[in-house]
Amino acid sequence: MTASELGGDGIVLRPWREDDVPAVLTLADDETTRRWSPSLRLVTSRADALAWIQDRVRRGNDWAVTDPATGELLGRVGLHHFDEDDRVAEIGYGVLPAHRRHGVARRAVDTAAAHGFGALGLERIALEHATANVGSCAVARACGFAAEGVKRAALSRGDGGFDDVHLHARLAGDQPGPVESGAAPIEPVEIVAGGYQLCIPNPELDAAAVVAAVDDDDIRLFNAGPATVEEAYAWCRGRADWSVGTHASWLVKDTSGQLLGAVSVFHIDHRNLCGQAGYWVARDARRRGVAASALTAATRFGFQGLGLVRVELFHAVENLPSCRTALRAGFAQEGTHRQSFRYGDDRLRDEHSHARLATD
Repeated sequence: MTASELGGDGIVLRPWREDDVPAVLTLADDETTRRWSPSLRLVTSRADALAWIQDRVRRGNDWAVTDPATGELLGRVGLHHFDEDDRVAEIGYGVLPAHRRHGVARRAVDTAAAHGFGALGLERIALEHATANVGSCAVARACGFAAEGVKRAALSRGDGGFDDVHLHARLAGDQPGPVESGAAPIEPVEIVAGGYQLCIPNPELDAAAVVAAVDDDDIRLFNAGPATVEEAYAWCRGRADWSVGTHASWLVKDTSGQLLGAVSVFHIDHRNLCGQAGYWVARDARRRGVAASALTAATRFGFQGLGLVRVELFHAVENLPSCRTALRAGFAQEGTHRQSFRYGDDRLRDEHSHARLATD
């Protein structure tokens, strides 16, 4: 079926053209695209890009996502694996690096899905992505594609290995808009934060070091933490398990593997695309920029990896170092919450509220 031009929310889906070759090359020459989009991994030349476009034209129901005001190409979306007898298809999409985190993928998927269920008469549209591609998972859920399971080792990584795949789908009778069910699992990833590393906790390796680090008056007052090695094992196991989809938690280490602190994005609300950040730094690692570096990296993951648009941060008013860290990491102070949290001394304390937006 030939693709027709479709209008959406601040976007236009139009058929592919030969003059889209430069934009396709830009999309293909991107590490994130190559990681998650097998069809673009081998696009390295103008001839490759043209062949890729021609293949999309032959398939039909595949579109360039464009800005209606400027005509600029923002990304791609398509309905493929189309089965006219069973009235099913699968949706795929991608966004050029310069236009990510502006809702392009969500609006493109919404527009293509509406066309699929309407003009094409589909009964079911499937959506699959590598489990580690948490940004795509957020788009799926925001567009009403319910999680249905995991297909193991189903997507080639291009290096001889295979990724597990999350299965999502939306039916013609499903209501549009965000999925209301529980959060989808988040795939744990480690992150380089300047000269530091955000690491997934390992109970066997880290429990004793965590106990030693949190044995500190400031941490006990403002953050708490495990008091025994047994408690630290459970603490590490919980923070290493992101499968509930509501937190992403790390230990912060230097290049030698020494534990410097911890950072987390938690209370993740996939419906409202927001979360909360928290952190602590071991006594001997303070005043070295560890907290600001770790907080910046964790927040960036929240925006880029999880599709969040807002991350909040709260600290006791008298915790001035935490206030300085929040401001240094781009978290604007928004107000003061009176008597809002009971701290380690069992006192309810006033807190400063900070927040950072994906657009900041």
